[in-house]
Amino acid sequence: MKKEQRFNPFVDLVHGKLNANGYAFSVDDAVSFENQPGEGTDAALSLVSILSLLKTGMRFAQSRYVIAAIVLTGAATTAYPAREANVRVTAAGYNLHLDGKPFAIKGMNYAPVPIGTAPGNVPFGDYFVPIYANVWKPDIDKIREAGVNVIKLYAGDPDLNAGAPGTAGNWKDFLDYCWNGGANPVYVVMFSFTRGDLIAKGGDELKAYKSQYQKMVKSTVKHPAVFGYIIGNEIFDGVTRNAQFWTNFGQLIDAAKAAGVSQGERPFLMSATKDDYTAANSWPAIKLGEQSGKLKNLDAWAINIYRGPELGGTGDPIFTQYLALMNKLHIKKPLILGEWGTPHTTRPAPGVYGQTATIPITNLDDVPESQMGTGQPYFAAVPVATFLTSQWNAIKANLGAGGNQVCVGGFIFDWCDEYYKAGNNYSQVGGPNAAFQSALFAGSYWDEAGFGITGAVDQSTYGSNKPNISRTLFKGYDAVKTFYNASSHTGAELYRPAIGRR
Repeated sequence: MKKEQRFNPFVDLVHGKLNANGYAFSVDDAVSFENQPGEGTDAALSLVSILSLLKTGMRFAQSRYVIAAIVLTGAATTAYPAREANVRVTAAGYNLHLDGKPFAIKGMNYAPVPIGTAPGNVPFGDYFVPIYANVWKPDIDKIREAGVNVIKLYAGDPDLNAGAPGTAGNWKDFLDYCWNGGANPVYVVMFSFTRGDLIAKGGDELKAYKSQYQKMVKSTVKHPAVFGYIIGNEIFDGVTRNAQFWTNFGQLIDAAKAAGVSQGERPFLMSATKDDYTAANSWPAIKLGEQSGKLKNLDAWAINIYRGPELGGTGDPIFTQYLALMNKLHIKKPLILGEWGTPHTTRPAPGVYGQTATIPITNLDDVPESQMGTGQPYFAAVPVATFLTSQWNAIKANLGAGGNQVCVGGFIFDWCDEYYKAGNNYSQVGGPNAAFQSALFAGSYWDEAGFGITGAVDQSTYGSNKPNISRTLFKGYDAVKTFYNASSHTGAELYRPAIGRR
């Protein structure tokens, strides 16, 4: 082929530099119908193709289309091992890809704070180090068995545990165990605590947050178990209309991104807001944050949603509301449900059930289903398993909604009960919101200490030279194990091709 006939760089590459005898390409419909640049890492490329493209210096990641090239060199096909590096999570519009292939989050929030303490005490919620292997090893075993493919953490102490760049520090054993040699890995979303008011203040507090995320990302971004990082969980109250907050928050996100790039990786970054949607203001954090122009390196938004068994259903449709906001902002970032689920706790009936009360509480698992529903003592209650399954079905419905799909999955709240969240480190009590919530939750009460699909254990059982802990598995666990394992590990088949999306 003459040089003047090579009408684009890919033809030049295939017929020229590689001296190949043919090639094939296709347009990825997950990107091609979207008014934004594609992600080069979403391309389905052979290792030979990737290396060759990199050598040519092509900036194919900024192409409007994702080109999947298969280079035919006439030689026998070579099998390459799985890439031993970060999972390279990318977003292309509303689609989530892992190593270039569709991926749906079948997630679980993991904060194993035991009975008798709180995250404000040592080890400050960071139980993901070797001394607590008797906690996280049995937990991860059961999490993996339940079909969970990603966990999201609520703690991390980078100053103490990050170690040197590229080492994964004191988290390495935990991350290795989650990775499991690549067999049904449980990917991990890392976290370090921040406060919105201190980010807005700037100064030493902001410097400390930047330093902590830089240490965490540099340490762990290359570990194959690391899915990404969440920066800020429900930190936006009182700061959304503060322009300085968005400037500083953007700097924090940029610092985390740069830390990954310094290690040769692009970390996947998220932030979570509470579900404070109103028709007039949508979700203020998302709307005002994106309008600030400071969040170009934020890859996805997470919303912590508690809208009943259908996540709002047709009467209060989170997915439609999110799509409308993205269209108004002229952007496309995937929606992750940062928290969804239900407490397994309720109040005894007849008597307390239906009234405003934090005590006494009872486990809904112990209530016969025949006593639930209209005309029964637990007139607004449903089994936890039924409630969780309905929520997952709502998520699946959007995953498969084609042109209306915005959600890429989410994280059940919570793996285990956390007593401290209701204000009592030692006893499980209801509340702190004591109001009867009707059908908002399975047992009709918003009990922060009762969201676990497994039970809490005492802090005396945690630590070195102690046997593995053993948690009570509630009926919610069995439901999760059933519906998560009904799809493949990646959940890729849950998506329907988004052809013709506008």
